[in-house]
Amino acid sequence: MSEAKRAYNILRSYVNREWDRIKNVDLDAWRELDEPSSAPKSTSTSEQNADSSLSDPTNPANRTANDFEATARTILGVTAKADFDEIRKAYEKIHKRSQPDNFKEGSAEQEHAAELLRKATWAYNFLTKNVSQSEKRFRSLEIE
Repeated sequence: MSEAKRAYNILRSYVNREWDRIKNVDLDAWRELDEPSSAPKSTSTSEQNADSSLSDPTNPANRTANDFEATARTILGVTAKADFDEIRKAYEKIHKRSQPDNFKEGSAEQEHAAELLRKATWAYNFLTKNVSQSEKRFRSLEIE
């Protein structure tokens, strides 16, 4: 086998491998976008009670601050014991992946991403409402 033929086969295998990887990007992207809005993985009874009260969106008057906090934590995918840094990292991950500018103009994906970004921003603001603005700014610098 000539060197040119061997180089061609190596290049062809690389291109085919990358092509197979790229074909699955669309499915992975949808899964990642839907992941933050999935159900929480904890099994505590207080969180289960909060989730059961969230199932009735027609009656927002019965919602308490705990219900809103459980919803916010579910959106960001963080636990009840998560500190500011974990909340910030979860928000940044969602924020980076759900920028509407990353999707085709006027597409369903763009609308879905905009809705996820809106929910994530609300959840981040709700969970960090007691953190001062200066602490939010300077803790994200990661200066040692």
